[in-house]
Amino acid sequence: MDAVTRWHSLLEKHPRSREDFLAAVIRAGVVYKGEPLCVHRRPHLLTGPQVQRFARILATFHGIVRKICEAILDDGLDPNPGSLLSQLDLDPRALDLARIDPGYRSTALIARIDCFTPGGHPWILELNGESPAGIAYTDALTEVFDADPLRDHFRNLRGFSNSEAVVRAALNAFRSWRGHTGAPPHVAIVDFDSAPTTPEFHLFAEHFRRAGVTCSVVDPRMLEFNGTHLMHGLARVDLVYRRLLVQDILQHPDETRDLVAAYRAGAICMVNSLRTCLLHSKALFALLHHPDFQRHLTASERKVVQEHVPFTVRLSPLAPPPKDALQEAVAQPDQWVIKPATGHGGTGVVLGWEASPSDWESALATETPHVLQRRVPEVVLPFPDARDQFRLHDCVVDLDPFLIQGRLAGFLCRLSETHLANVTQGASVVPVFALP
Repeated sequence: MDAVTRWHSLLEKHPRSREDFLAAVIRAGVVYKGEPLCVHRRPHLLTGPQVQRFARILATFHGIVRKICEAILDDGLDPNPGSLLSQLDLDPRALDLARIDPGYRSTALIARIDCFTPGGHPWILELNGESPAGIAYTDALTEVFDADPLRDHFRNLRGFSNSEAVVRAALNAFRSWRGHTGAPPHVAIVDFDSAPTTPEFHLFAEHFRRAGVTCSVVDPRMLEFNGTHLMHGLARVDLVYRRLLVQDILQHPDETRDLVAAYRAGAICMVNSLRTCLLHSKALFALLHHPDFQRHLTASERKVVQEHVPFTVRLSPLAPPPKDALQEAVAQPDQWVIKPATGHGGTGVVLGWEASPSDWESALATETPHVLQRRVPEVVLPFPDARDQFRLHDCVVDLDPFLIQGRLAGFLCRLSETHLANVTQGASVVPVFALP
């Protein structure tokens, strides 16, 4: 009997009420828009060899992305015709922020890779190098599931410590930052207080405090730059763990002015830096398949792109897609997905197999930057749903490894009964455990 089947068979031997399970999730702080983010009483299980395979693939993928960033930075962040940067369809205002030297080397210390794994084969669908959510949530859920009586029957399962890796990465960045004075930093986790993931910020604050540093959750409107230091009330802020998106900064320039001014002046270390826009565009995936860039890759890097990154092309008025890809997308919409180049949370995604012919035609003719990406088959697995007396419901499984300082740290696993496995679209989250 495999581990999943065994877990399901033990549910009746260790009954738990819906109210008790969801209350445990809420007590752990795993809440989104006031509701428990986990409603399924089973973790997603991976084998040790599967985790090792992910680690190898992602190490190579990280090297490819780092190569792109270094090439773009070497060009001077000028979107000249034909340059790598010109192919990412970035907002000029975001590029202005990206030109600010963050004071340390890495563009995205903290990243999440969104994957589907049909037949156990990892396909890298998206890269979230901006400010990925879910890290502290998954650690809190790991503790919830560790306390479940069912875990006594699975002594050999191993969880992951994603948050500890983030804290180490942030403190390492601060130690290498140009303004470091040797004293421990005061950390501010910064986003608008209306953000639905605010409960996760408080979970993270506890992890920073356990590491021996002062940490507060701060709305950017409560920050003031005095020309020398960024202040939160009477407290100086040295290290900002940015959960605020670059797009949020662009949309709210007045509310974020002091934060950006302090960063521009080199008064704070910010993790991730404002250069993450270079990675946030999904046009990056089209660039990976572009012959001009592939010439710069090693044979092993090209192999990872070919075998683990679905074919992607730009949809932009400035760069018509290859005719063969466009013709195939017109003839076989059920094999393609259209995504906004800089969108997040599933907003604006058009699934060819769900769209009407007129909507699909309109999406292909978009006048704003999008990408056309070949469909990857979903993974559908049964999970016990607390909302239905823990009966098994088939869910689309979105498995998303966290890359912290370029290394695999753990996983986010999102479950959905629709094709879009985004929390903003109603997906649930479960922790991931590894078998030997």
